[in-house]
Amino acid sequence: MWWTSKHEDLIEITADGCDKIVYNKQSIIDSIKKLKQISSIDRLFYAMKANYNPSILNLIYENGVGFECVSPGEVRHLIKSIPNIDLNRIIFTPNFAPKTDYIFAIENNLNLTIDNLFPFEEWPNLFIDRDVSIRVDPGIGAGHHEHVVTGGNFSKFGIPVNDIVKVSEYSKKYNINIKGLHSHNGSGIKDISSWTNTANILLEIANKFPSIKTINLGGGIPIKEKLSEDDFDFNKFQDSLNKIKNDFLEYELWLEPGRYIVGESGVILSHVTQTKKKENYFYIGLGVGMNLLIRPPLYDAYHEIINLTKYKEKNEIIASIVGPICESGDKLGKDRYLPHTNEGDVMLIANAGAYVRSMSSNYNLRDMPKELLF
Repeated sequence: MWWTSKHEDLIEITADGCDKIVYNKQSIIDSIKKLKQISSIDRLFYAMKANYNPSILNLIYENGVGFECVSPGEVRHLIKSIPNIDLNRIIFTPNFAPKTDYIFAIENNLNLTIDNLFPFEEWPNLFIDRDVSIRVDPGIGAGHHEHVVTGGNFSKFGIPVNDIVKVSEYSKKYNINIKGLHSHNGSGIKDISSWTNTANILLEIANKFPSIKTINLGGGIPIKEKLSEDDFDFNKFQDSLNKIKNDFLEYELWLEPGRYIVGESGVILSHVTQTKKKENYFYIGLGVGMNLLIRPPLYDAYHEIINLTKYKEKNEIIASIVGPICESGDKLGKDRYLPHTNEGDVMLIANAGAYVRSMSSNYNLRDMPKELLF
């Protein structure tokens, strides 16, 4: 991870005593380069919900990646951040959204994806003579927690495979051109067979729609959670996708990674506010909490936490790292091995480039750290 060789620079950034979120520009560029090495992928779209910092959006755009948006607000923010953006580089994938969202997409000529039969059943006139994609639930999902699994009957996303015949009926009745198939099974998918199985299901469905031109496998490529972990087998992933593409050259293959592009680029730098000992257990308090980093309380996500001030010192205590928010769930890390820690020490929380600032709230009305591109 990039920050392991930059700890002194990062400590200097916090010399003013203020907490920060720091993004590493080269980390983002390197992630995009790695994705572009997959020869079978025709187009990449960044899932903007991961991080909508304008500087990051421009960096991604400059490196040839499109965007996946899920609301009119995201689209407007994207256009404001990149005024001259080519709208053809935007995929719009609303979920259980109001009719006005679909009208917005049509009026702005966005690449619209529909993930429910309801719009076809209740608002079919919106889509007459129009190109749309559909999001398919292949009946399988993956991820480390149920809240990040986006496939299967207990997920709200996607049109079940058994209902695809109804999509075909509506497309013929209203002359709706189904041009693409989309699926997204979850976050942090380490099992490569999940990707290949989904691709094969989508390719089988594509045979029923002569107008299909694109197969979108969504996102979910995992990042390295811990320094001790092995890297995701990217070569095996690439080989699997290449084999699929070689058998179905008539379709464009799309991916829409979010966390993979920006996740490892970001770190939270926060100062220790207080420490506490209860019997033999330690608590370390930071200036930021679940108001900024909701992922650990929400779905038990793991983020590496390091004492930068004592980076080279021996780990001697087991502690929970907590924030200043008035909730028992305000724990950013549990049972972490750390050196003895003092008020004012600079703590680093890794993998904070995705779903951190974009999921933050103003709960307890605490200020947000400033964001820097480093």
